[in-house]
Amino acid sequence: MKQTLLFLFFLTLTTAVFAQNDNETYAQKAAEIQKEVWGTKVPEFLNSTVPANLSNESAVVFARSYSMQRSLSSKFKFMIITATKTTRVAKLATFHEKVKINDKSALESFSTISYQKRLDESERILSAKFVMTHDTYIGAKIIKPNGKVVIVNTSEEVLIKNEKNDQKSKLAISDLQVGDILDYYVSTVDISDKEMGDSFAANDEVFVLAGEYPILYYSLDFQYSKKDIVKNISANGAPKFEQSTNDAGDQLFSLKMRNLPKYQSELWTSKYRQFPYVEISVSYTSGFNRFLSGGQLGESSAERLEANKTSFEKTFNERALPFFNEPVDRLKKYFDGKKNMKAVPLDSLMKVLYNIRKGMILGSYDKDDVEKIDAVNYRSVKTKFNTALMSMALNDMKIDHDVLLVCSRNANTLDNIFTYDDFDAFIRINDTKPLYMYFDDATTHFNEIPARFQGEKAIVLTPKRENAIRYSFTEGTTVLPVSVAADNSIKEDIKVSLLPGNMQRLKLQRLVKQTGALRVDDQRSLLPVIDIDNNMMELSKSEPLEKRLAANPETKKMRDAFDFAFADDQQKSLKKFTAEIKAQYEQEPLQVTDCKIINAALDKSSPVFEFSESFVLDNLVKKAGNNFIIDAGKLAGTFYKLQEKDRKRTLDVYMPEARSFKYSIAITVPPGYNAKGMEELNIKKENKAGSFSSVAAVNGNILNITVNRAYYHNFEKATDWPLLVAMIDAASGFESQKILLEKK
Repeated sequence: MKQTLLFLFFLTLTTAVFAQNDNETYAQKAAEIQKEVWGTKVPEFLNSTVPANLSNESAVVFARSYSMQRSLSSKFKFMIITATKTTRVAKLATFHEKVKINDKSALESFSTISYQKRLDESERILSAKFVMTHDTYIGAKIIKPNGKVVIVNTSEEVLIKNEKNDQKSKLAISDLQVGDILDYYVSTVDISDKEMGDSFAANDEVFVLAGEYPILYYSLDFQYSKKDIVKNISANGAPKFEQSTNDAGDQLFSLKMRNLPKYQSELWTSKYRQFPYVEISVSYTSGFNRFLSGGQLGESSAERLEANKTSFEKTFNERALPFFNEPVDRLKKYFDGKKNMKAVPLDSLMKVLYNIRKGMILGSYDKDDVEKIDAVNYRSVKTKFNTALMSMALNDMKIDHDVLLVCSRNANTLDNIFTYDDFDAFIRINDTKPLYMYFDDATTHFNEIPARFQGEKAIVLTPKRENAIRYSFTEGTTVLPVSVAADNSIKEDIKVSLLPGNMQRLKLQRLVKQTGALRVDDQRSLLPVIDIDNNMMELSKSEPLEKRLAANPETKKMRDAFDFAFADDQQKSLKKFTAEIKAQYEQEPLQVTDCKIINAALDKSSPVFEFSESFVLDNLVKKAGNNFIIDAGKLAGTFYKLQEKDRKRTLDVYMPEARSFKYSIAITVPPGYNAKGMEELNIKKENKAGSFSSVAAVNGNILNITVNRAYYHNFEKATDWPLLVAMIDAASGFESQKILLEKK
């Protein structure tokens, strides 16, 4: 009966919302949704008693539900001289939760709700309008310990973005206190005429069956049209959906769960490998669109893997991709003809080919890039598409190679592939030593495997051309290599001095060198977009920006706008460096000067990303009479400090990568002072999981502190967690160390 009540509530709610008049105001719709959500009595949402064994939890979720109903309707769009039939998709999703707040940490987490209030991306093509809208409605009420109910006034939201077709809001849950119960919901209504975008990947929803807090009751309910194609998966021991149909033939999927545990830890975990989860998706598209959405559904994991692998193999089609050999044509031009290419070593030849293709992809811009120039460095490449294209080109060149299919270690395994987007592809060239081509983003090097794939099992497909539209594949498996700590490193030389006019401020001159996975974030954030573009074009001897913009009808008349955007991005250099310093030292720096990129490191031949900067920090020096106390341990930046709840662990440890750090700190001791307390800065700890050491010594008027830290592996068994804890504690303990500058 509980299941039926919950489902009938959402059926009533969605039917009412979908039937609304377009002229109905936002406030009227919000009121109707609130009446439905809080007016329907679901027994689990009436409970307000925390079990005794959970009384010490930061928060306890009494009940959580998520329900989604989707409806389809066919409409004709008249476009002056013709008409086209579209399928309008309407979707209402409601997340509802009732939670007891037991401490200040939970209070902070639930004190605000941020949401996309409205987004209208509708388009007009000729005389026809294609609707694509998103609206969000929220409600919240506080139940005090004495039973008093306080309804939060949602009209007091703050619009943090308020444009005609794009509104983002934040609602403060005022008067929420420790000991209160919060009952809130978020309902979203999406209407779309764009059948092309109705893919499995676009409609994918994943639910991890654990949370930050224990959950007493959790329900998931979905209602799809009988015309929809639905697929779902229950992974890592998750229960399966109950499936049924209603009188109208709509497909119903339901899951009811009780007493779900909280995450034991979110630190260095891979949730889609270590926690149970369910995933469900739907698509109405047909033909080629369905093929792109993930091919056949498949009932078992093996069938799903095979269907998605087959979909990938079908992209090897020279008639569909007649431009597959364009990178090779450019390669011949690069070396002044095919004859000269024969004298070039294979690794050098393949690196140039890789850079040519990367430049072709990422050296292309569209009109939206002008408005989103800050995001250009973060653009990613369609890996499977470009892998297939490059593989066909290599086949044409008769270069021995394989195609590797792999899942990120931060996502699902190959056995739990669900949609076509769940796996990546890249190329292994079979030379004396394997050479890798992975098309990721502008910072990725030739022969570099991103850290998220290292150590993973991969499917090996060896392609053979049968004809222009068909390739056959021999299949095998392999395990990808893993980089060592020295490959992913940060080395910093930091010169520190007390400002003569204000000795409670420190001036730092910092030189940073980064390699491997540890260079990527700062490359993306610090390098000007135009510098990356120029570098890519130089590496591949490609056309200048002006010609590339002129070749695209969409950007041909936008050269001035692009010039302004690129110049504006360059002028933000100081702001970018300031943000990097703030992130490193957790405070706003003063007097930031002399910021310089020394080496962009966009090519394997010069792989160390290097930059320098000068700035002043406050709050690291305290005056004690005639003496000064310096927080010396914080000069290397901040170190992670373990929370008590994370000290015991039964889950294996998924580190980002093996990595190493070295900080060489030189503090100039002012005239008339002696440095004291260096003994506490001499630390040395090492085990098979990692190491931490620091050495301090005075040489003349310079106090030198050298800090080394390393994590040796990208994965540790749970039984070795205490070894990592020892390294983490050693580093966080160093951060609290101080030195005394004593007046002579």
